Amino acid sequence: MNVTIRPAVRNDCPRLLELIRELAEYERALHEVEVSPDHFEESGFGPAPVW
Repeated sequence: MNVTIRPAVRNDCPRLLELIRELAEYERALHEVEVSPDHFEESGFGPAPVW
């Protein structure tokens, strides 16, 4: 397997959120993932990113 690590870009948001939901489901905490796709994207790539 070939793995490339790079900074995230806005187009990665849907897949990142999918991975977060998959992990939450595995941890039996899916009910705790309350962020919308738009808010998730804004939180990472908006004018004041927090991640």
